[in-house]
Amino acid sequence: MMMRGRRPGLGYAAAVLAALAFFATACDSTPAPKGVLGVERAEDGGVRLLLADCPGYAARDFTVLEDTEGGDLLSWNVHNGGGAAVRDVRAFQAPPEGWQTTDDSLAALREGVPYVATVNGFMNGRNLRGRVPFTAADLAGLGDGQVLAWAGGDETVTTSRDAFLRTDPDRCRP
Repeated sequence: MMMRGRRPGLGYAAAVLAALAFFATACDSTPAPKGVLGVERAEDGGVRLLLADCPGYAARDFTVLEDTEGGDLLSWNVHNGGGAAVRDVRAFQAPPEGWQTTDDSLAALREGVPYVATVNGFMNGRNLRGRVPFTAADLAGLGDGQVLAWAGGDETVTTSRDAFLRTDPDRCRP
């Protein structure tokens, strides 16, 4: 009777994948930011919306809105009315030159309320949107040089500002 060698099965594949995941985590403890939008605490404690480095990306508008059900929709929104391209915008303040405030029913963050920051823009003639769900506590918990970025779905990740600003072609594809 001939004995055949056993081929690696699912257990072997699972062990290899677990080892690779562990190795990747051990090599870089800072999660890679995803998306084109970041939210950071400004020097004076205010909110700054920050764009990742995506050459050729043109933002049309930035919004911060309460992510609550029922009641009035409260939001802050600025729209590019022909002004220069910007890399960041201060929420709840006057818009950059050439930009227009289109809604200012939300004037500040409140504790215990979920928010979503968004940016709408285009790159190479195609739409490219970004979003970051967050709370006032998430923002207050950021250390110097840290940014909240989108991690997929309704999740955020805290990452370094430098890592967020680093060019990453994968996140810049519409």
